[in-house]
Amino acid sequence: MSDAETSAQQQAQTDYNNALARLALPARAKPFVPADPYGRTLQLTDGDFVVAPGADGAPDLAMIAGKDELAQGIQVLVGTNLGSDIFNLGFGFDLISTMAQPVPFAQMQNLIRLCVVKALSQEQRIRQILAVAFVDDPAYLTIHPEVSQEQQQAMAQQQRLSRQWSLDVLLDTRLNDQVMAGIQGVGP
Repeated sequence: MSDAETSAQQQAQTDYNNALARLALPARAKPFVPADPYGRTLQLTDGDFVVAPGADGAPDLAMIAGKDELAQGIQVLVGTNLGSDIFNLGFGFDLISTMAQPVPFAQMQNLIRLCVVKALSQEQRIRQILAVAFVDDPAYLTIHPEVSQEQQQAMAQQQRLSRQWSLDVLLDTRLNDQVMAGIQGVGP
C-alpha cells in the first residue's frame, strides 16, 4: 500500500470516528433519576393540568409518577366514555349504555362493577383486581380498614341523598404493589 493510500485510509478512519462521536448521546445530567416503572405524565386535577413551581422556581406543568400516576391513569380510563377516543376506540368505560339499562339498583351496581373490571383489563400494569366496592358494600371496609362501620353507613347515606356514587378499586400491580383508585359518578 502506498503512502497516499495509507494516509487516505487513516483520514477516512478519522472522519468516520468523528462522525460517530457527533452521533453519540450527550452525557447524562447529574443527578440522574431512573425512569419510574409505572410511568410519568402530567398531573390532572378535575380534568385540568396543574401548574406548580418548576425546578427553577418558575411556573411549570406539574408531573406525576409512580403509583399515583397509575391511580390517575385508572381514573382517566374510567372517566373516558368508551369509543370517544378517536385514536383508540376500545379505550374507556361503557357507563352510558350501562346506566341506560332498566334494572334495579342492586343489579345496576353489579353492572357497573363488571364494566369497571372490563375497563381495567385494558391496563397492562394491573396484575389482579382484589376488590371493587361501593361505599355501602362490605368489601369497602377491606379497601378502607381505617373506616368504621358507623362511618361507612354515614357515607352511604350521604351518597344516597346526593345521588352521587363512589366506587373504590383495590388492585395488585405487576410490580406486586397495591394501589387504590377511587371512581366517582352520578346516577341512581
